[in-house]
Amino acid sequence: MYSRAVHENSRDAPSVDREAPILESGQSTMKRITYISNFSRPLSLDDLDSISEVSVRNNKRDGLTGALFCFRNIFYQILEGDEEAVDRCFARIEKDDRHSKVFVLQVEQDIDRRKYSEWEMRTVILDESTDPLMRPIRNLLASLANTHRTLERYTPQRVLEEIEKGGLPDEIASSFQDRTVMFVDLFRSTSIFESWSVENATMILHRFYDTALKAIKEYGGIISKLTGDGIMAYWPRKEAAGALKASARFLADFEQLRARSGESDNPLRLLYAGVGLSTGRVLEGNIGSSIYMDYTLLGDTVNTAARLEGVTRKAGWTLIFDNPTLEAVKENPVSDLPAIRKVGKFRPAGKSEPIEIYTLDLNQLKMTMNHENLQREIQALGNA
Repeated sequence: MYSRAVHENSRDAPSVDREAPILESGQSTMKRITYISNFSRPLSLDDLDSISEVSVRNNKRDGLTGALFCFRNIFYQILEGDEEAVDRCFARIEKDDRHSKVFVLQVEQDIDRRKYSEWEMRTVILDESTDPLMRPIRNLLASLANTHRTLERYTPQRVLEEIEKGGLPDEIASSFQDRTVMFVDLFRSTSIFESWSVENATMILHRFYDTALKAIKEYGGIISKLTGDGIMAYWPRKEAAGALKASARFLADFEQLRARSGESDNPLRLLYAGVGLSTGRVLEGNIGSSIYMDYTLLGDTVNTAARLEGVTRKAGWTLIFDNPTLEAVKENPVSDLPAIRKVGKFRPAGKSEPIEIYTLDLNQLKMTMNHENLQREIQALGNA
């Protein structure tokens, strides 16, 4: 807990309503940015003193003004001044290893007045002994931090990026993009949920998602949505090899997860999953209405990826991808990608001609399960 509420480097507080004069003709465009971040590690009062002293010195040099609030493990800061100077300062903050999860709350462009003209950096350190007038600020910061953590977990990445820049997500324009789309799905999920307890079903989903999402993030994938017992993710076309690597990593880790469950009554041993990849043009952006909006991908490429995932059950391989994905990988080759193996041809629903399908030539991607035996084991475990 910090021992004081207001840092001694701060100047006396001006009135909140007091503002600097309007910009004179010829002056640079001004900007104000408000952000919140977490401490990346525990910071002592001396650490915060040092941050405040450096901020005052740098801001005086760069003509910046503003305020910094510190509470528990949270920074809340307002910066204003010349647009380029604000951008340079914020870029330093984003790279500062004392900050994590930097989240922009508001960006005000082309402002003509400063609101904090008398503060190079007013630093306020809040603690439990803070004046009662400061308690609402402390509660606000805690609420903002909780909201940020919730947004990170529930919000599509592209939407979150727009929010973090201070933009409005509903103003993101839809556009056609070349993407490699991934669909991941659990086999026999309906039987799982009908036969097993809520605890077992929930545990299965958590393990499945944890394994898959870590692999997707590790290789640069963008998570679009969770579909109950499946995942839709995507990559830029030039990063199609990353989608293949993520697929191989997930399926290998998933097989290890199954193997560790052994022959016991652990339902994890009955888990199987498939991955389908397709590359092509998609419509990416906001889809919906004023009632509900979703940032998603639409198009034949999305449908093909979903259908190729379904092919894994018949093709004998847990990963299946199409020729456009192969071509995208050839356009941007990587040295550490496993050998590619042609599986055969498949005609997806809605297409008049079959398409060539491929997999990675890895033993752990070979399908080993017997569907009838698997169904009997699922039912037996559910009745146990």
